[in-house]
Amino acid sequence: MTKMKKIEIDTAIKYYREIGKLAFKSNINQNSVIKNSGNNESKLLKMMAEDRFKISRLENVIDIKQREIDELNRKEMDLYWEMGKLQKDNGALQEYKDNNEKEVGYWEKKIMSHIKKGKDN
Repeated sequence: MTKMKKIEIDTAIKYYREIGKLAFKSNINQNSVIKNSGNNESKLLKMMAEDRFKISRLENVIDIKQREIDELNRKEMDLYWEMGKLQKDNGALQEYKDNNEKEVGYWEKKIMSHIKKGKDN
């Protein structure tokens, strides 16, 4: 191998110093990128935990509302059942009323005819 001249050595030293500086700057940049990445990751994990909590809370609200809906549906069916019974009773009462009106009309005619007979005598 040939001996390196003083100028070549100085140039090589400058070159390697420049490479060292660039590597050091790159290391600093990489360190900040890794730090930011870690911060972003922790923020995302925190957001995910908050989202899971919100989802859990909303599921509880949905469950409560579903129970309320089920209770209202049960009450509605009970009311329909009662309405059916009342309609049946109403029909029977209407029939009774119609029959009694006929009977009352019959007796009114009979009484009126006796009254007329009484006036005629």
